[in-house]
Amino acid sequence: MRRSWPLAFIAATVWSTTACASDWSALERYQQTISRTEFEVLLSLVYCPSGALTNYLTFGTNAVTVFSTPGKTNALFTLRFSSSALSIAAHPLSVKRIALDPGHIGGEWARMEERFFQHGKDRPVQEAVLTLTVARLLKTRLEAKGAEVFLTKNNFEPVTDKRPEDFRAEAERETPLGRFDAFPPLERDAARADAVRKRAEALFYRSSEIAARANLLNEKIKPDLTICLHVNAVEWDECQSLVDDNRLVVFVHGDYLGSELKDDDQKLRLFSKLLERSHPVEQTVAESIASAMAEATKLPPVEYGPSSGAIHIGDNPYVFARNLAANRLVNGPVVFLEPYYQNNRAVYERIQLGDYEGTRDVDGVPMKSIFREYADAVAQGLSKFIAP
Repeated sequence: MRRSWPLAFIAATVWSTTACASDWSALERYQQTISRTEFEVLLSLVYCPSGALTNYLTFGTNAVTVFSTPGKTNALFTLRFSSSALSIAAHPLSVKRIALDPGHIGGEWARMEERFFQHGKDRPVQEAVLTLTVARLLKTRLEAKGAEVFLTKNNFEPVTDKRPEDFRAEAERETPLGRFDAFPPLERDAARADAVRKRAEALFYRSSEIAARANLLNEKIKPDLTICLHVNAVEWDECQSLVDDNRLVVFVHGDYLGSELKDDDQKLRLFSKLLERSHPVEQTVAESIASAMAEATKLPPVEYGPSSGAIHIGDNPYVFARNLAANRLVNGPVVFLEPYYQNNRAVYERIQLGDYEGTRDVDGVPMKSIFREYADAVAQGLSKFIAP
């Protein structure tokens, strides 16, 4: 199990160059659809509060040009603003087609993903099992409310057709030859071989898998809204003791970091997400789900520091903006859920109980299945947005 899970989303921000070709011409359809005021508000409050992107921008008369470098060389795209101050919403505040993306692959891949842990002879915990259980329950609930619901996966097979060995050459190129020079020769060779293996695996289960799911959503499912289902965890101590802390966080897309914006593909995705105007829907839906989940779980919000890569946005204390690959690469509104800490004592006990109807005793308190609590709360948060 990973050692720093509340911030493990950093792993999910790995950019795959195969996921998005730098085709700025795809943004031509947004010419004169947004005012300069709205553009600057979304940029400064949601997508780049640090102001890092402005180093690559030059504003002209009713237009803005984005460049590849801070020196303003290699113009990538010029956006012409609308003369109207009126906002043109890209998405109505009602949805019919909802995609559920249960996080991680699981099964034989769970240990590789570092989404597996086991205490003694207890039942192993795989995050993919948890999220898929919730996804199946939630699908039934949303369909009963009239939604069309699609799962990006319904088993423990990767969505990508690639495998770790397909990335070995890339992993070797990305693992510096001199990284282990201070080691004795045998230790150096062993350490580098292990580093290459880990990098190839990460390119498979992070970059390639996330990109494949994004392609499925963008090219085939084409939902009105995507909900990414995850379950969080907190850093272990040296004895891997269960903890008392337990929190909830909901992410919308935004808060691109200066280090990320050095990449032109990241700049393109920022422009794409800003111009498609998915943020108002994301924010409204995220706040509704967060409120329903907070009421159901009684969890406090996650707290992030100024250098965490996440920024609180809006009035709901549980909703943060973050530049995650899962919501960056997917078109349209995406809400990313991270309730519970799997290694919290009570949560762990509830996971060990599995799914069940009614209630069971947990530390002297009758509680419903944690899977149903999760699914019921999300369904409640979404119910008012489902088109009849």
